[in-house]
Amino acid sequence: MILTRLLLSFSRKAAVLLALFLIGNATGVFAAGGTPLRVGSNPPRVALTSLTGTTVRVPDDFRGKVLMLHFWAGGCSSCKEEMPAMEKFHRQYGKKGLVILAVNVGQRKDVVRKLAKEMGISYPVLLDPDQIMAKNYDVAGVPRTYLVDRKGVIRYKILGSASDATLKKQILSLL
Repeated sequence: MILTRLLLSFSRKAAVLLALFLIGNATGVFAAGGTPLRVGSNPPRVALTSLTGTTVRVPDDFRGKVLMLHFWAGGCSSCKEEMPAMEKFHRQYGKKGLVILAVNVGQRKDVVRKLAKEMGISYPVLLDPDQIMAKNYDVAGVPRTYLVDRKGVIRYKILGSASDATLKKQILSLL
């Protein structure tokens, strides 16, 4: 009887752990490799097309630079508020080694082009219409921002929006 209860208890725990793992994978909680994408880890390698038609390889094309990856979509009001501040940082710190990439999640090129023009964005905008990069970077909602140091290690992961002051502090800590 005790052995039966012990086995049932173990089976329930195993079932709960399996369910959590499966839900995590189905909802994008885990990166493509099956482990959570964390601060201190290397970002997944992905190639996307920019609005200008060039292929951009993240993070490989940006070794030795501080890289800000900002995942956004047109219907996200806080994304639209953050992007002009990022434009200011792009102009201010670009020559010091900061690269900002705006990764649009799930929208058509013509829509993204119009939005970028309306916001006055001059830094590169990448297209992720099939959400491949978003899935690899655990993006379940936008905005989501990652800051990667010059050695290619994720140093900051911002879920949701961040103030200009917070972004500036994080950028300066890596430059």
